[in-house]
Parts: sequence; structure tokens; C-alpha cells
Amino acid sequence: MKSLVLIGNGGHCKSCIDIIESTNEYNIKGIIVHPDDSRKTFMNYKVLGNDNDMGRCFIKNDFALICIGQIKSAEKRINIFDSLNKNKILMATIKSKYSIVSRYSNVGHGSIVMHNVIINSASEIGYNCILNTNSLIEHDVTVGNHCHISTGVIINGGVNIGDCSFIGSGCIIKEGVRIGKRVVISAGKTVMEDIPSDVILK
Repeated sequence: MKSLVLIGNGGHCKSCIDIIESTNEYNIKGIIVHPDDSRKTFMNYKVLGNDNDMGRCFIKNDFALICIGQIKSAEKRINIFDSLNKNKILMATIKSKYSIVSRYSNVGHGSIVMHNVIINSASEIGYNCILNTNSLIEHDVTVGNHCHISTGVIINGGVNIGDCSFIGSGCIIKEGVRIGKRVVISAGKTVMEDIPSDVILK
């Protein structure tokens, strides 16, 4: 199995570990935590170091996965992603064995597809994305880079979502709608019309 280092140790990381363990594709080498965190283990995995000494936690052929959640802003995940890229560290793409991902779709590196997600044909998911539990991505959908599609979201056919956007739990996006970059949509919204970039829909 491939060696995998996880970055972050909050609630989202706990969910990621459950999914990674179920895939039998990666062996979790350890966790990188916040500099203020002094713990030595996390969910029975070794703490390798913190954000300030991230570079020394990797050896050749180790993969990385960013396990920090994304509510509203993607900035922290982007900064870590860019640092990993700069240091030429490989990034894992994780798909739960309980998800359904069409072979005619594509999921970018550094992204995670969580339990019971459905991604239908001809959909394109960017890099460093979170597709959270029970989300539905219909055919011909494009999700940009650094996006979080939250639990129970329904994205209908032909929708386009721009980079760094957050779609809250239980949202429904009408077919063909275009959503700009850095858009935040609060939980439970039904989106029937296009949304320009840099909008917060409460």
C-alpha cells in the first residue's frame, strides 16, 4: 500500500481516516497537527510533527492528504496545497468504497469523495475538494478547485461551480445553474438562478 501523511487533526480528519482505512489503498504513516497541539497520537496514529516542520515529515514517495475542514473560506487548505505542490509532495485522491463514481467522470488530485457520494457521468471535480457524505453530483457537472460540497447536497445536471466555493448541507442546485468563484451558500438553500463570484447567500 502507498504511504500517506494526513495534515490536520480535527473532526474532518476523523472522517477521512475512516474512509482511508476502508479503501485498503493507503497506509496512514501519521498525522501533522497544529503547532499548539502537543499530543503524540491521534486516533491511534503517530503525530509526525506540526505545520512548522511539515517538510521533514515526508520522505520520497509519501503521499499527502489535507484533512482540514472547509467552512466558508478555503484559504487555509489552499495555502497548504500550494506549499505541498511547491515541495513536490505527491497528493492522494481518496474515494470511499461506499461511493459511486462514474468511470466517465474525473476527480482531481488531493480531493476526497466521502461515504455514499454519487458522481455521475461526465462530471469534473477539481483538485483539493471535499465531496462530503451523501452528496449527489449529477451528470455534466463541473466543480472547481478547492471547493467543499457539504453533506446531503444535490447538484443537478450541467451545473458549474467556481473555484473556492462552499455549498452548505442540504442545498439543492437547479440544473444548468452557474455559480461563481468564492461563493458561500448557507445550509438548506435551493438555488434556482446563477450566482456571481464573491457572494455569500445566507
